Amino acid sequence: MQTYIVKEHDSLWKIARLHGTTVAALAALNHLKGEQLHLIHRDQVLLLPNDDADEVADTKLSIKFRALDFSSVTPKKVKVAHDDKEEIHVVSGPGELFLYIRDHARGLKIWIEDLDQKMDNVFSSERVPIGNWVLAVDSRAVKADGSLQKKKGSANSTTEEVKQAVTHNAQLTSGATVQQQTRAEAGAPTHGLATIYTEANLRLLPGNEKYRKLIITAAKKYELTPQSLAALIDAEVGGVWDEKANHENSGLAQGLAQFFEPAWDAVYKLDTSLLHADCQKMSASSRLAKRLEAKYAIDGAAAYASLNLKNFEKESKLPASTLPAADKAKLAYLLHHDGLTGALRLFGLREQLSEEDITDKLRKQIGKDNVKKLNSLLKQYKNSGAAAYQGWLFDYIDAKVNVANFIVKEDKDFSEPARGMAEIVLSLNSSAKIQVPVPKPKKEASAPSAKSKTPPTELKAAQAPPAPASSSNEAKWHNPLSICTLRTAHLPSKTGAKFGWTRNGGTKCHQGIDLVAVPGTPIFAVANGIVYSTPAKSPTYAYGNTLVLVVGLADLPEPQATEFKKVNPGATSIGFFYAHLSELPSESPKNVYAGDVIGKSGASGNAHGMNTVEQGAHLHFEVRLKARTLSAGLTNRADPLPFIENCTNI
Repeated sequence: MQTYIVKEHDSLWKIARLHGTTVAALAALNHLKGEQLHLIHRDQVLLLPNDDADEVADTKLSIKFRALDFSSVTPKKVKVAHDDKEEIHVVSGPGELFLYIRDHARGLKIWIEDLDQKMDNVFSSERVPIGNWVLAVDSRAVKADGSLQKKKGSANSTTEEVKQAVTHNAQLTSGATVQQQTRAEAGAPTHGLATIYTEANLRLLPGNEKYRKLIITAAKKYELTPQSLAALIDAEVGGVWDEKANHENSGLAQGLAQFFEPAWDAVYKLDTSLLHADCQKMSASSRLAKRLEAKYAIDGAAAYASLNLKNFEKESKLPASTLPAADKAKLAYLLHHDGLTGALRLFGLREQLSEEDITDKLRKQIGKDNVKKLNSLLKQYKNSGAAAYQGWLFDYIDAKVNVANFIVKEDKDFSEPARGMAEIVLSLNSSAKIQVPVPKPKKEASAPSAKSKTPPTELKAAQAPPAPASSSNEAKWHNPLSICTLRTAHLPSKTGAKFGWTRNGGTKCHQGIDLVAVPGTPIFAVANGIVYSTPAKSPTYAYGNTLVLVVGLADLPEPQATEFKKVNPGATSIGFFYAHLSELPSESPKNVYAGDVIGKSGASGNAHGMNTVEQGAHLHFEVRLKARTLSAGLTNRADPLPFIENCTNI
């Protein structure tokens, strides 16, 4: 996947032309919507569509950055290393970064810029899992650890905002207080006191606090750590846990721990389980319904994990009970996912499935229709289905089960960083065959395509065809009509067609300008931008059929950009409004280039009956400072005439 670093005065429209693609393709690939299309900035890294149909990204990551209390944080800069390259990203979204990783076998490292403008390594993995993933990167650097030196710079928040931001609404009545720091008010360090409940060193999302006591109790009962049990539950339901998960579909796994009926029956048969103690007189269907009650689901998850680990140790004769807590959680998830026999195969302790069967199993796991991913994975594992399945599953578990996310601070149970699943297997059975993927061949950098693609024009001009969209990457202006003339018909003079207090002897305002145009005259996009069209709300709606073109500052040439800055200082976009239309684009919103036909003039709204020049036929054209905000009078509006080039009768 190629990337492009945004330069000064770039816009998405210019970049699309430069690389022979469309704004829509760039926006979709980089998760840009609405105003974000106008808010790209210098040094931002954009992904470019790939012309190579055989090239498939192994992994698509949405990376979210969080503080200790799970609140979203937005690092100023993020450095990432993947596919044998390093990139600096300026994060444009609220604490979120999107990455496409061509080769999962080359791993991923992430650094964020700290308060001292140094890059702090917050994530490192030799491989990343294949597929679409959300990766939560938690920065413990926000915990107070000594004083911070005051730095110059503008405030990013107020002291009160910091305190509010770091205090979550946990539902417990007791808890420890953890200090956090951030910079606020011209760089002065602010200590925000956040109530982050730390009982048993267990860190939970505010929405999951109600399960804390149940997790701590069940973990202690079955000799697990609360963090490990929380990680196993989170691997099943994620985010804010829903104890009624899948209740509407009895064919799916149910509840917090996502139990199917056979596993739930195994929990019931354990005389130590809460389900066994409370539900012996119930019918089988009533016991199954208990999967949707948190106290039984959490106790059952711990009981089932403990049972699987003990059975594995008994059958394998391997010392699984001696594993560190984080490793034990991953092994428990492996046993839950593949069952005891499947896990023993992966440890090399049972006869392997045939190549055909294991490849079919892999196909089902990654999606039957995902042929390219399957072929790519097999190729990286030297066409061994067994090795490919093992590699895929181990990467999947490493991504799914992250005990570190549930620790408030490091202690003796978590003194060592969690190992990868492959390393855990080898630590228990050094003779197990663990194959690593063969990295894909490095892709040679290629020059960007010079070809230009222009969105197809939907409306053919009845008069004076539009000027062809330029292949140049410079910002362009195209008047809304081929010939711009202020109307005079049915007005005392052309002054009445101008902007301002120009009607009824200066007692009534006109919110734009009226340009002569008989119905059916093509209207053009004045610059690169996004068109939003709106059919008339009713036959009596004054504007009739309308559209507004939202344009970013970088997509205006110098004369219009100068006027933009004069009337709309500090803004990044502006709107050009067209009214009384007879035809609108077939889709809305729609990305367009300067000079594209975007509709036809008409006689809708209060222009009804104005079908000829003599009758006052016209296009009503406005400049709106906030493009899609409707307001009364001259509020939110500017004079369009300074933007128009070569009006014939100013």
